[in-house]
Amino acid sequence: MRKSLFALITASLLAGSVITGCAASGGVLVPGQNRIILQNLAVEYYNIAEAYINLKNYTKAADYYKLAMRNEELYYQAYYKLGRAYALAGNWNKAMPIYEDMLARDPENAEIAESIAYIHAMKGNSDEAFARYRALIAKYPNDQSLQENYVSLLVDHGRGEIAEKEYFVLKEKFPDSKLISDLSVRIAEMVDNADPDAAKTKKSEDEKTKKSEDEKTKKAEAEAPAADKSKKN
Repeated sequence: MRKSLFALITASLLAGSVITGCAASGGVLVPGQNRIILQNLAVEYYNIAEAYINLKNYTKAADYYKLAMRNEELYYQAYYKLGRAYALAGNWNKAMPIYEDMLARDPENAEIAESIAYIHAMKGNSDEAFARYRALIAKYPNDQSLQENYVSLLVDHGRGEIAEKEYFVLKEKFPDSKLISDLSVRIAEMVDNADPDAAKTKKSEDEKTKKSEDEKTKKAEAEAPAADKSKKN
């Protein structure tokens, strides 16, 4: 991966040298060629940024997204990814204005609106975050992920009683949610008799999983001597 990144960066630098060399030697560029070259460079910068995202090097990714923004055709795509890189790096102060700007341009984008609510929570503005989640849920009542994330955030911030109330809303509206069992256990640790049925189900599932793993371990241990003996023969 480092070699591929180095190759991309080297290619970009060489392209820049060719441009400079042509100008310096008095060569004539085809009309519009400079713009095409710069666009290609921006695409390379964007690809490098994406590679750094995959490597979880969000600081480097942000640097290259900013370079990619020099291309007007890539600007908003790279701009959004820049905000996301800042958020993944936990740089909430830099991420927030980008998400707010994007929401102003696309006010019906629920994903961006939820990201802003989440960033408020991460910055310690929990009441503002919860208010935004409530507004989003009122606007998009059939969005399961919104309800799941809201309950999870309430639990993470120790709001047991509110979390319990919203948990039952989640359970009633989205009974197939995969988070119900885990949330019931976490809420039960904060609130007495939160949801004993779900807690029992979770405990039963954990016991079955443990039993299955124990059986696999015993089977592997039993087969090991036979395998060793076969090798010796």
